[in-house]
Amino acid sequence: MTRIFGEIVATLSASTVMSLMIKGTAVVALGLMSARLARRGRASTRHALLASAFGVLLALPVVSFIAPPVTISVPAAGSDNVVLPLFDFNLSPPLGQTASARPGVVPAKYAWSLRSLAAMPLSTMLGTMLFYAWLMGIALFVIPVIRGLLQVRSLRRVGLPWRQGQAVAERLAPRAGRGVEVLLHESLPGPMTCGVLHPVVMLPEDAQSWDEKDLERALVHELEHVRRYDWAIHCSARVACAAYWFHPMVWVAWRHLTVEAERSCDDAVLGNSEATAYADQLLGLARRRSTVGRSPALAMANRSDLAARIGALLDRRQSRGPVSAFLVAACAVAVAIMLTMAPLRVVAAPRSSTRSAMQNLPMWDAVSIKRCMNAPVTPGEGRRGGTNRSPDRQTWDCVSMSTLITQAYSLWTNGQGILRPFAVPIERLPSWTDSERYTIEAKSQGAPGEGLMRGPMLQALLEDRFALKIHRETREGRVYLITVAKGGPKMPAFHGGCTPVDFVHMAASMSSNHNPCRASAQSKGPNTTIDIPGLDLDSFALYITRQGGFDGPALNKTGLAGYFHFHLEFFSNSKPGDLDTPAADDPPFPSIFTAMQQQLGLKVEAGKGPRDFLVVDHLEKPSEN
Repeated sequence: MTRIFGEIVATLSASTVMSLMIKGTAVVALGLMSARLARRGRASTRHALLASAFGVLLALPVVSFIAPPVTISVPAAGSDNVVLPLFDFNLSPPLGQTASARPGVVPAKYAWSLRSLAAMPLSTMLGTMLFYAWLMGIALFVIPVIRGLLQVRSLRRVGLPWRQGQAVAERLAPRAGRGVEVLLHESLPGPMTCGVLHPVVMLPEDAQSWDEKDLERALVHELEHVRRYDWAIHCSARVACAAYWFHPMVWVAWRHLTVEAERSCDDAVLGNSEATAYADQLLGLARRRSTVGRSPALAMANRSDLAARIGALLDRRQSRGPVSAFLVAACAVAVAIMLTMAPLRVVAAPRSSTRSAMQNLPMWDAVSIKRCMNAPVTPGEGRRGGTNRSPDRQTWDCVSMSTLITQAYSLWTNGQGILRPFAVPIERLPSWTDSERYTIEAKSQGAPGEGLMRGPMLQALLEDRFALKIHRETREGRVYLITVAKGGPKMPAFHGGCTPVDFVHMAASMSSNHNPCRASAQSKGPNTTIDIPGLDLDSFALYITRQGGFDGPALNKTGLAGYFHFHLEFFSNSKPGDLDTPAADDPPFPSIFTAMQQQLGLKVEAGKGPRDFLVVDHLEKPSEN
């Protein structure tokens, strides 16, 4: 049960949006619970707790994207008898790719619209639809906020200064702590406050006929809003509601926030006024609101909250007063803790260790490790991991530790010596893994072959002699999206002559394929020419990832089905002087991006998508022998 729960949490946490939703739910629930526990305390206390929750809600997306992720590993399903490296390359179609048909000659089709939509994985299709629905909801719910700000701006612009009200406000100005302008407006149903740097109290036109005590109580209430910066908090909370528009708990928290803001200002009025007199004044304002018209869109006071406010005014057991300094400090600490949690991301860690997963591997008979002193640095150093190609011996000559880890865990995918199309990024490597180099000579039991020795068996060696502990994380990173360029695809359809090879499902594709289509790749200097018949777009994306020198996976987003003949001439990422790259006097071919668009009608753009990362948990320098 714990393992299943951990996998569910890790899956949800892999999505940035879902991770934010989970954290946001925790924040709002904690704010509402804290306000509930403080129901017999001061209204200002409950308002501060809820305002802190909304502050964290707004900061969560920013901190999550800016701060470096902090990962927590949870157990995930693992198999103890799989003789494969930890973090095997996923041969199922990557997110966003469409699965091609099984090997066989299928006519190529430029299939868009319903056909490509039907080929898309259900989870991907639903995720994409929900994401765009979320963005549309944000746009719709932000409109009232913008409309309210424009409405308030218009009210301020046409409002009339009121000298008498200004004089009363200046007498009460210490409550606000800064200068406040008092305006009259004929369309207002009741008093309201707006503005942060230049706050304004706006009163209805009939305030000129109010009793002196009524005017003073109304201004004390509004000036308390100014002193507490309630307008800024109110607008920020509305923006948070727009971002989390689908979350009912956020809207509940916002309603509580507005009520507690009004009750906090009501408590300030009761410092110099009778509760019954102020309750009568609120009833009178409520009657006026019902006859004059609607309040401005961003007005803080709400007629539906009147009963709760009057009940709190007449409740003598209710604690009153401003928020204490202790609570402010406690809210600041809570906000700091929550923002520290924002970068946290749960990842699935294999339940079984690498050593237990490799218990059936051949063993090393003898291993010699010596540190290289003053090792020369050459362009291709460590690329081959040694030149010894014996089936029972392996030599790594003056290779850095980072290169060994890359080879063992990132490049080699199985015991048959099949390479990954790109190296998986490795994080938390100590600084010495690049500066210090080692020569390792190892002899194996039997003759397991180069694939096992440079992959799974090298992993076991690193775990034993270097005390290496490492795990995999899947999170968002750089990918390359392949789409159809303007003008349509230019690849000719495959016309037979051989049986296509499905690179996505390599093992099943090659098991009974007696006449596989062969790929050819020729290089002349940095100019590379590839020619491969009978390939679907998913397989081509895997093939070109390595041949094109991409630093991340290429994902098929074309929606094209069927098999094609691919011929491509491009300028490789290798530079003259690199190992195995002879110089050439021929004019350079176009870059891989330009070549694919011009020659294949396929557009390649960098984007974001699921990526594998290796994270080093522990590593020690070995004892030499």
